[in-house]
Amino acid sequence: MEAAKATLAAGYAKHWHRIMLEWTRQEDNDRAWLLYSANYLFRTGGIRWVLDPVTLHHRLPSAPSVDLDPLVMLDYVVLSHRHADHLDLNLLTRLCDFPAQWIVPEFLLDTIRTIDRPRSRVIVAKPMQTLELGGLRLTPFEGYHWETAPGDPNERHGVPAMGYLAEFNNKRWLIPGDTRTYDSSKLPAVGEVTGLLAHLWLGRSQAMQAKPALLEDFCRFCLAVQAGRIVITHLQEVGRRLEEYLDTLHYDMVRKRLNELAPTLPVQAALMGESFDL
Repeated sequence: MEAAKATLAAGYAKHWHRIMLEWTRQEDNDRAWLLYSANYLFRTGGIRWVLDPVTLHHRLPSAPSVDLDPLVMLDYVVLSHRHADHLDLNLLTRLCDFPAQWIVPEFLLDTIRTIDRPRSRVIVAKPMQTLELGGLRLTPFEGYHWETAPGDPNERHGVPAMGYLAEFNNKRWLIPGDTRTYDSSKLPAVGEVTGLLAHLWLGRSQAMQAKPALLEDFCRFCLAVQAGRIVITHLQEVGRRLEEYLDTLHYDMVRKRLNELAPTLPVQAALMGESFDL
């Protein structure tokens, strides 16, 4: 894992520079870039927005600082929950200097209250209340970032979280966010979607297991979404302990099982520094 950290840190500045060059181009195609493990920079429907902005330096101090000035082009900063790999308060403080509007779940308002941001630029995200944002429609919904305690189904651990349905250019992408109990009945009834952004998690302390406990549950959950494509992220999150660290080997397990269950369904992974069409 230490070798992986060193490799990611060494290449991060180059990745960031390329991402900024591509994202700031005046192009019409809908695309997403991975700033970190599951932290997305979007250009969709003529709107530039970011979901849970985080830099590698926030999770790995040996990684270099990067030039944030291109982010002045952001139209919206969208947040989902307060875990460290999704909430970089230092970066958010810098983004306050830029004119973007903020879309923040009510349960996060106190967490970011110390950030000097004009209240007039904050839109409170409320479950199932669609936001019309120019070329982007964003529908927040309650995420399911909860897991039950071993031996006691009535005790759960986790944090409040918000998922989003993003609609643009006649496309619909579902982003449930970090999910810990794979119960598809908790998802909003949105029908078929163009694609699913699936955050990989295979159970508590399961990364070293030959067959992680929630491998089947994760795959079944993804298929229940009725998505035309699946993009799997949340890989190489170097802030995790080794027994929680998921990488491309875990993605390969998931891809193999998904291909068995739905052979014609396009499935891909996206890693930090990479991008994909939407």
